[in-house]
Amino acid sequence: MGLRVATIGMLVLLVACAERAEPAGEAPGLNEVERNRMYLAQERELLKSYVESHELDGIVRDGYGMYTLSMVPGTGNTAAMGDEVIYQATVYLLDDSGVGQYTDTVELGYSQIDIGLHEAISGMKEGEKKLVLIPSFLARGLAGDLDKVPPQSPLRYDLRLIQVNR
Repeated sequence: MGLRVATIGMLVLLVACAERAEPAGEAPGLNEVERNRMYLAQERELLKSYVESHELDGIVRDGYGMYTLSMVPGTGNTAAMGDEVIYQATVYLLDDSGVGQYTDTVELGYSQIDIGLHEAISGMKEGEKKLVLIPSFLARGLAGDLDKVPPQSPLRYDLRLIQVNR
């Protein structure tokens, strides 16, 4: 009987200790909002470092935290929300590894593409080429794409607007 009580006591002690343990990798005392603020600040620094290391002179940060640099000016129609557009994209992680290249037709503001892409394409002219750095929360988000894009990864898009249909 004494061994049984001692065993039960040890199990209770182990369970009690396990419940109080801090999850691995989390700073004690930080709530979810503070953790997200810290992550966003780190990601902003990562994007700034990418801009500096790649000497992207003339690149501009917008109010969404995206960086854009027009590479080749366009001469055709200007894309606006609600327009159907055909665009080409080459996607990279910030370590410059390629994620993929594709051509797509979407309705700006309505199609299910990265939110940052809607904003990046809006305002482009047909024929324009643009480099865009999109923070993770406007790209593939928390989960990534479960294939080539890891969770919480900012992305670089090299875009070319092919056609605007109204």
